Amino acid sequence: MENPLDPAIEIENLRARLAEAEETLDAIRRGEVDALVTAGPEGEQIFTLQGAETPYRILVEEMNQAALMLAQDATILYANSRFALFSKAPLEQVIGSSWQRFFPQQDRPRLGVSLETGQTGGASGQTNLLASDGSISPVHLSIRPTRHNGVAGFSVIITDLTERLQTEAILRNASAELLRKNEQLNAFSYSISHDMRAPLRAMKGFARILLDDHSGSLGPEPRSYLDLIIASADKLERLIRDVLADSQDIGSGDIAMFDLDQVVREMVQSYPNLREANIEVVPSSAPPVRGSAVALGQCISNLLANALKFVPADRVPCVKIWTEAARGGTRLCVQDNGIGIRLIDQERIFDNFTRVRGPEDFEGTGLGLNIVKKAVEKMGGRVGVESEFGCGSRFWIELQGA
Repeated sequence: MENPLDPAIEIENLRARLAEAEETLDAIRRGEVDALVTAGPEGEQIFTLQGAETPYRILVEEMNQAALMLAQDATILYANSRFALFSKAPLEQVIGSSWQRFFPQQDRPRLGVSLETGQTGGASGQTNLLASDGSISPVHLSIRPTRHNGVAGFSVIITDLTERLQTEAILRNASAELLRKNEQLNAFSYSISHDMRAPLRAMKGFARILLDDHSGSLGPEPRSYLDLIIASADKLERLIRDVLADSQDIGSGDIAMFDLDQVVREMVQSYPNLREANIEVVPSSAPPVRGSAVALGQCISNLLANALKFVPADRVPCVKIWTEAARGGTRLCVQDNGIGIRLIDQERIFDNFTRVRGPEDFEGTGLGLNIVKKAVEKMGGRVGVESEFGCGSRFWIELQGA
């Protein structure tokens, strides 16, 4: 009696089952099998190959892209209904024809190149689809090599780009219009701000004349009114100056290489209010930076002005400025002993017209740091602050080197 656990018998059984499986697979490849019967825990089950193929046919027919199967000579062997919709031709006129028929004459040489490229690893690109009524639509082709029943060919997926390109055109036009409107707004802002300065100076000048030449005949109350007029005119003039600077597109001027140490020293020496202030310029040998002369001057001026201004009344302003090497460029630091900035305010202080509350009220327009930020970013740099409330601040700007 044979031992069912004999290894030799088990090997023979496995070989027989493997041979049976190989014969079944060969029959499937030859198209001789329409269904398979399998035995399992739930009994015998029948799987039809046609049923297994149906979901894939539905998927290809219902998808938004057009699909083609091509022979090696670019004859269309299969097309889904979406391609018939794209080409505006019935499927019976599509299948069996050359796919070049559905593309403009000038695009056909590229189609041949795409098929040659697609034979190895696939190809993709944008072209135009020619419908039967003569209309042309932009499409994207994705070509892959295939083999069916031993015959080589290509599978092609075609995506209609009409809607996407129309959307991109709308966005480009909207962006161009926005830029144009912004330029007009900047020009209007500059014009209005510039024209306001002349009457403002006249108002301030006449108020000073009254104080200087007629103070003896004026009582305390009229003199206080004139002082308020002059103070308000000074405040409005600072606001106009900052609006002008903001509208002049600082940072987009001629770009050159600068030694930041030298720029700082020249600025401190050039302005009396800075030369007389307690500003320590620490010498260094940091690398030169790329920037605009006007923008650099405006940035340093604004940072130094803030460092000297935002200091408690009982404290003597003390400012230290230096440069140091940074990753890919140079960092300019301005350290003050002022009121400091709360952590929650350190990001928004660079926004337009932003003024944060402190223990004292300081005059300002809320534009100075925003001007610095925009100018530095237009020069390809960064700006930031490190501060502790009540203990001073360190503002820095980083600019790129050569």
